[in-house]
Amino acid sequence: MSDPANADSASSGPESPTPPKTRRGRWGTRILVGWLAFVAVGQYVVWNVLPDTHGPSIPTMITYSMGIVTAVLLLAWVLFCSPVARRLAFPIAAILFLGAVGAVVASIRNVHFSGDMKPTVTFRWEPTLEERLRSFESGAADAAGSPADDNAWTPAPYDSPGYRGPKRDGVVASPKIADDWTASPPAELWRRPCGEGYSPFAIVGPAVVTIEQRGPNEAIVCYDADSGQERWGHEYPGRFSESMGGVGPRAAPVISGNDVYAIGAFGDLSCVDLSTGEPRWRINILTSNGLEKDGEPLNTVWAISSAPLIIGDLVVVNAGGPVGNGLVAYSRDDGSVVWKGAGLRNVIVSPDSINRAGYSSPQLSTIAGEEQILIFDGVGLRGCSPENGDELWFFPFEHGDSPGRVNVAQPLVLDGDRVFITASYTRGCDMLHITRGDDGEWDAASVFYEKVKRKMLCKFSSPVLHEGYIYGLDEGFLTCLDAETGKRMWKKSRDAQYGHGQMLLANDRIVLLSEYGDLVLIDPSPDALRELSKVSALPGEKTWNPLALARGRAYLRNHLEAVCLELPVDE
Repeated sequence: MSDPANADSASSGPESPTPPKTRRGRWGTRILVGWLAFVAVGQYVVWNVLPDTHGPSIPTMITYSMGIVTAVLLLAWVLFCSPVARRLAFPIAAILFLGAVGAVVASIRNVHFSGDMKPTVTFRWEPTLEERLRSFESGAADAAGSPADDNAWTPAPYDSPGYRGPKRDGVVASPKIADDWTASPPAELWRRPCGEGYSPFAIVGPAVVTIEQRGPNEAIVCYDADSGQERWGHEYPGRFSESMGGVGPRAAPVISGNDVYAIGAFGDLSCVDLSTGEPRWRINILTSNGLEKDGEPLNTVWAISSAPLIIGDLVVVNAGGPVGNGLVAYSRDDGSVVWKGAGLRNVIVSPDSINRAGYSSPQLSTIAGEEQILIFDGVGLRGCSPENGDELWFFPFEHGDSPGRVNVAQPLVLDGDRVFITASYTRGCDMLHITRGDDGEWDAASVFYEKVKRKMLCKFSSPVLHEGYIYGLDEGFLTCLDAETGKRMWKKSRDAQYGHGQMLLANDRIVLLSEYGDLVLIDPSPDALRELSKVSALPGEKTWNPLALARGRAYLRNHLEAVCLELPVDE
């Protein structure tokens, strides 16, 4: 007979080794669960605990990175660690991967990103912008023949013929806007689809002019101020597109007399008739100045974006160029070159030596008693003579090796001899003191860079000055600086975020169009943010176009639609 004790002993012998796949599965599952827990905690920390020095862009990028790692780990777990047999795991993983990719390709037409890299998805079953435009125009009455008296095209005090007011400092003439929009809400006069692009409106009388994308062409378009119906459109070939900013022209048009001057994304400077849209002349500011490579315009990374500047009979633009200021003045009559600032050459030796145009617009300012053109180009701030474009002084201000050289914000002139500049991508801000010695030589010196350099970083919005204080969007958060000392008076963060929006100063009120399409009225004060009223005007995640105020109305647009709001005014 067998011994039961021996049988028990035999059955309780050395344990069988755990199969390698089982051990791998346990460790893989532990790693995956640990990573998911890390992601949960990390997401809370980056969105609620980390300082908002750079706005939501850093948390957004961290979120993307975590998402990519999570997807890779999940795929690896299915392939190597799941209890599913290897012969089944690979087909399952392939089906999941290819199915996800196929679903994305089949359903998504394109993705737009906000200034902080937040995506907005357009699906293939949604009508295209071109289809929306055709549908709207087919159902709209023709406004091209609407009457306009002889004085209609003459700018009135409350018109907006140029970019950010007559001095490009954001100060505009306007009727006094009522503070309470709850009691007297803005009235929507019209809303309509428009072509893509980031140009604002220029308004004189019945004409509301912008630049937009129409299929393969750029189009200078004039809408009717009262109805929003198209009065005329002038198109020419050109379609700029890049993955981050999207499609379309960027620069603001300018109305002067009965002329419209507009620069397209590839540098096409056009002059057209304000009342009819008939072209007078067009010239490319890059190729005509030898700024090309392999027969193509040597464009900036995010396209030509600066508005033309009208000085008397001249149209001044910033084309860029090697080792110099790159300003060019054309005749308003026929587009012929009147003068070129030092630095433009007919032959490009090396693209690395080029002073790219930057994204700020030239402005005419009086500094230390002398009128001069300020241009915040890709490598710094320059003061140039309006007579011939020659450089008077230069202050270097760039982003290291950044290919974009993204100086965008308009310089602010204070007290006649100080200039405030700001940029994003960690560069910061500075106050410059501009002087001219007895020998006639100019000098630009930093006043308090080390004190203020991280206190206002404007990515592509421009600050305004009010009663000795500077108000600007520091990585999307409205901030107030003392212009005399550089002290930061306040900065509103997560509880009052406006994104990379745009602002104007009208009758001691800041009118701000947020990146999210909200129109906001603010009482500027160094004590605290005083938001008086707010209304949703262009719902969405990306409104980059500067706003325009004219005759008590706000003319707003983004890359999808335009709207006109009649603002309540105090009598």
